[in-house]
Amino acid sequence: MKSWDMGWLGMLLLIVAPLPAAAELNMVEGHWETIVQVQMKGGNFPIPAIKSSRCLTRDDPIPNAQSNMRCQIKDRAVTGNDVSWRIECGDDQATMTGAGKVTYAGETFSGAMDMLVSKVGGDETMQIKYTLRGNRVRACAAAPARPK
Repeated sequence: MKSWDMGWLGMLLLIVAPLPAAAELNMVEGHWETIVQVQMKGGNFPIPAIKSSRCLTRDDPIPNAQSNMRCQIKDRAVTGNDVSWRIECGDDQATMTGAGKVTYAGETFSGAMDMLVSKVGGDETMQIKYTLRGNRVRACAAAPARPK
């Protein structure tokens, strides 16, 4: 075989060799407790921490508390152990837009979310920063069996 043939063979092997799998999110799926500290820009009074809990999975790793607003998660991305997203919420009185990011480390996470609240029909806005931390507390309950 000619020397250039061996070079092409080597290049072909590099191209078809399996690529390493993407690193999986270092997160143990289960029921997680999230503690959120809220800071309003210009706010002079302390806001108590908010606790919530729910099942988080690799397919649904964004911690969120229940809200009276209709919210949509957009542009979700997982890069290594970081999960980032944009969020848009609204109701009859206000709209909220923002972005968040948490970093998982097995059975814990920490991160932040910044939101801008705008009053519907007005020019009033408020900036809110959420500091998020969470820990896995147990496995998620199995879904109840469907009756036959």
